[in-house]
Amino acid sequence: MTWRTKIRIMVMVTILMSIGFYIMFSKNLIVPCIVLGCVWLFHILYFCLGVKKYVPDKEV
Repeated sequence: MTWRTKIRIMVMVTILMSIGFYIMFSKNLIVPCIVLGCVWLFHILYFCLGVKKYVPDKEV
């Protein structure tokens, strides 16, 4: 996966998760906000460190 694709996915997921975070935070649901924050953090770490970067083959 290219870095551009990784960043696009991470931005979209961050936007969607922030909407859920805002809704839960406005209703004073602190524990689910903490859980959602941890899920977001692990998602970012996985995409940065776990998903292999696409390297095109070099033509000879």
